[in-house]
Amino acid sequence: MSSGNGPQGPQWAAWVKLDSWESTAILARAGVEVIVVDAEHTMLDLSAIARHIAVGQAHGMRALVRVPDQGPSFVQRVLDAGADGIVVPHVDGPEAAAEIVSATRFAPEGRRGSGATSRAGAWGQGPRADYLSRPVEVIAQIESLSALEHVEDIAAVDGITGLLLGAADLGLDAGRAVGDADRTVVTAAHRHGIAAGAAGGPGGAARARELGLDFFVGAADTTLLAEAAVNAVRRMRATEDHTGKASLHG
Repeated sequence: MSSGNGPQGPQWAAWVKLDSWESTAILARAGVEVIVVDAEHTMLDLSAIARHIAVGQAHGMRALVRVPDQGPSFVQRVLDAGADGIVVPHVDGPEAAAEIVSATRFAPEGRRGSGATSRAGAWGQGPRADYLSRPVEVIAQIESLSALEHVEDIAAVDGITGLLLGAADLGLDAGRAVGDADRTVVTAAHRHGIAAGAAGGPGGAARARELGLDFFVGAADTTLLAEAAVNAVRRMRATEDHTGKASLHG
């Protein structure tokens, strides 16, 4: 994901939280450009995550995975599943950023183990050099006062390719909404030539354009389903007549 959103504005992204690969196919059909499969706040297992990655990429989307923490084992497995990159929660300073980058790189630059017989290595049928040099996006979530204080240093870490503001957790950490945190994150990211993003509902798209965000995670499959269900039931109940019985003529 490159910095500078260009004339078309941000790339539109969505969280994937449900097990079914159909969620990803539906989002692709709707025009979503990037999926972020959420392994931090869901019960998704690695098999489900791998299916979402494959389906998303088959539909021309970039497939990122929000990992549950900064442990290298999970990072290695989702990258070998072919993910285009990772979104990492709670990156509070440059040391944490450097550690997570190390988990995505092979020796001597990092500590990622080689698994070229995986999907990312074309099941061992592709050139090994391609597997070892495959680019990986590493997006650090800025979601604490410490992270916001050190955002310039985090953005400067070699291998960090983007910043994603986690406004909800930042607000919890601060005990209040933090004014122009989104602008601070964008400024730091673009100063260092990396991508800047934020998450929220569809109503945040205007702010994303105003700030010049490179990507905006503006929906989630769970929320879309919940809202559709509520609206469908509301419409069905609206057909009830004054006796409380449902009308079959609507």
